[in-house]
Parts: sequence; C-alpha cells; structure tokens
Amino acid sequence: MLHFTEVLTLLDNNRYCSGQALVQRFNVTRATIHNCIAKIESLGISVELIRGLGYRLMQPVDLLNHAEIQSKLSSQAANKLADIQCLQEVDSTNRYAGELELPQPGEFSLVLAEMQTAGKGRRGRQWVSPYAANVYLSVLWPLQRPLHEAGILSPMLAISMLTALGQLDVSGLSLKWPNDIYCHNKKLAGLLIESSGEINGGCKMIIGMGVNVLMSQFENVNIDQQWTDMYSYTQDWQHSRNDVVAKLVDSTVSTLIQFENNTFEGLVEIWSQWDLMKDKHVELHSGQFVQAGVARGIDSDGCLLLETSKGVEKISVGDISLRARV
Repeated sequence: MLHFTEVLTLLDNNRYCSGQALVQRFNVTRATIHNCIAKIESLGISVELIRGLGYRLMQPVDLLNHAEIQSKLSSQAANKLADIQCLQEVDSTNRYAGELELPQPGEFSLVLAEMQTAGKGRRGRQWVSPYAANVYLSVLWPLQRPLHEAGILSPMLAISMLTALGQLDVSGLSLKWPNDIYCHNKKLAGLLIESSGEINGGCKMIIGMGVNVLMSQFENVNIDQQWTDMYSYTQDWQHSRNDVVAKLVDSTVSTLIQFENNTFEGLVEIWSQWDLMKDKHVELHSGQFVQAGVARGIDSDGCLLLETSKGVEKISVGDISLRARV
C-alpha cells in the first residue's frame, strides 16, 4: 500500500508534479494519490493544485533521515550509537524508547519521530508536535551512576542543549530552571528526563528533547504560552532538522559521559551566564501551593536557590513550575 510519505518526498515547493506522473510513478489510481494528498494536508502541510500543472508544496518540507543524521554525528557519538529509529508517527518518543531493550553500558539508542500524537513536557503538559516542524527525540541511556545522583543531570543537559543550539547560530538564548531553553524570552525547547531502576545502582535513563525548529511556518498552532522557533531567530537559515538532531545528540552524549566520569565542571557559573530568572521576583507553583521569592541561581547540586523572608531555600527538581512574578 502506498504510504503518503512516498508521495511527499516527490513533491517540491519550486516545481509542480502532475497527478498523472504520480499515478505512473507508483502504479496506483488517481483516488490513491488524492488520498495521499489529503493525508499530507491533514498534517498541516499546504499543497497547491493547479489544473494542467499538478501539485506543489507551498513551503519546503524538511524530513528526517537516519543515514544523514548518523553521517553528521561526531565520532564519539557515532561509536556509541547502538540503534537509531526514525518513526513517522508515535504517541511519545519517551514512551516508545522506554519499551526498547536497554543498550550495553557506554552505548545509547536514539528514537526520533516526525510527529507525536501525545507528546508531553514536564508536569504532564502537552508538547505540541506537528508533522515535520520540529525535533522530537529521546535518548535511551544505561546510567551507571546511582539514581540519587542524577538530579544534577537536568541543568547539565539543559546547558548541553543550549550549547548545541548556539552552535547552529541561534541568538538570544537563555535557561529557565530546571531545564527549559528560551530564545528572546520565548520558549524554544525543553527536556523531559525519566528514569527507572535501582536507587543505588544502574538504571534506565530516557532523555526526551523537544525543539521548535520550523513551527512558525505552520498555521493554527495552539500553545498556551509564548513560544518561538529556530527559524525565526537564525539569520539566513541554512540548517536542516537533521543538523539539529546531530548537534543535540553530540552535545548530549558528551555531557552524559562527563556525568558518568564526574568531569563536568563549572555548573553554577555556566548556568549563571544564561539564567533567565536570575535575581528576578518569581513564584513557584506546585498544585495549589504558591511560594514567592527572588531567584538566586542554582547550587552545585542543580537546586534552585530561592530567597524568601526566611532566608535562602534550596528547591529540588520536582512537580514545580517556576514563573516570573507579575
């Protein structure tokens, strides 16, 4: 059965492709081609049809390619990659990765998707995931250090993501505790880290990453907070989503290795350079509980330092939302 992606890969935004050419190429009926076009449009991709000329994409579509991603990885990451899967559609890359066999120590598996139907962020929030617009990936890593030491990974990996995005010429980046990346004060990317295993032994670590790449080109994106994408703040955009994935994976693997070897240095100082909430009046929300204070950065364990009338309190990562106080 013809899959819509086979048609999509033949369409272009610079030239028309006739329906008859598609019928002959795939040896199917016009109705089949029509159904594929309808599926493509249902994903938010605009297709123009002009009688006598054929079909044309209104905007270019940047599809993931696992072979291209592998070719762009650093030798360090490439040598440790046990498996890579590029899915067309999945409910959640983190959920899917969690059902995979754990790689050998020192290796990792990578799950990518063109679209998530039930993508999620921290605190169970929906992560809007339109087709071929952004990057949705999960790294499955067999953590060798005890689970109780892994709390520091949240800010470490957020720094890692920011570094990767900066290498792709994105300007105006900042960090919001515990692991969100902002661009010109709008949310650009986020992390969802999940784990299972023994408290004092090795465990399964899943690092889910979502990055808005080309979402501004899609209509009717419904997100309940200010957001932006890489395309909007990168001069003369010349990157592909495969470039973004490779940079993220390289930086993530390097950071995980540093964590395993206890060689990551300067966490507090690096975070301070990019801290969006530093010295601002903020509120911490957890269910119905709200705590106000002044954000004073993080400590060496990755905890938020919140100055209140009672002094400076350490807030660990949990079911908490940090917001600027209005």
